Amino acid sequence: MYKPLQIPYLLNKAFLEKIKYTERIIPELSDYLICIWEMESYVDTTGSVTNVIVADGCIDLIVDVVDKYIGYGGMSQADFNYELTIPAKYIGFRFKPGAFYALTGLEAIVAMDQFLPLEAIDDHFDRASFFELNFEEMKEFLIDYFIKLAKNAKAIDYIQLFDKINTNNFTSAESLYEFINLGPRQTQRLFKKHYGLTPQMILSIVRFQHCLTELMYEESKKIDPLNNYYDQSHFINDFKKNIGLTPIQFINLNK
Repeated sequence: MYKPLQIPYLLNKAFLEKIKYTERIIPELSDYLICIWEMESYVDTTGSVTNVIVADGCIDLIVDVVDKYIGYGGMSQADFNYELTIPAKYIGFRFKPGAFYALTGLEAIVAMDQFLPLEAIDDHFDRASFFELNFEEMKEFLIDYFIKLAKNAKAIDYIQLFDKINTNNFTSAESLYEFINLGPRQTQRLFKKHYGLTPQMILSIVRFQHCLTELMYEESKKIDPLNNYYDQSHFINDFKKNIGLTPIQFINLNK
């Protein structure tokens, strides 16, 4: 199963000193949801901290408990300077690529690289009443909310397709077109609809996540760049584009 890494605590040590970040899996939503994440500043901290958001192909439902807003958002490229004002308290539902369209029926492109308020797409959602709930009640409300949406979900085959893309080392968009037996133009249209991204963007994200996982967890800390990249220069440039560091700089941070 595709499980992307988000590692702001490694890229910015101040983040870990000021923010507590946790994740948990919800079995009832495992077909659609990667995890629920929580992010909260420690009680004795104020000011701000820079959050590094790695592009992962996912669209999240984000709740800002302090400023009282809730909505969907995804990133097509990394953001190295996302400022969080402290005190901060967030709940996030990180959905699998393709799950946003399956659950809402809206093209994923409407929630990619922008914030889409939940009340803008759900006339029945009462934002004022929601923010009268306590923190635990908010999470339980949203779990129930998405379980109900899942009963009427459609097009889950594109969620499954992303997992297949993740497990296959496609070296080009052409090899992906051949695998799914669709032409370039139709694939582009369907991918923007279900993922909010082009096939090339998805291949770049998946390739980078594979390398990131290896660098984080493989004891040898060695990657053959020709395994997923054209050459070493392509590997280094793509890595830096996604995380703002070269592979060697990242390894040194992770020692």
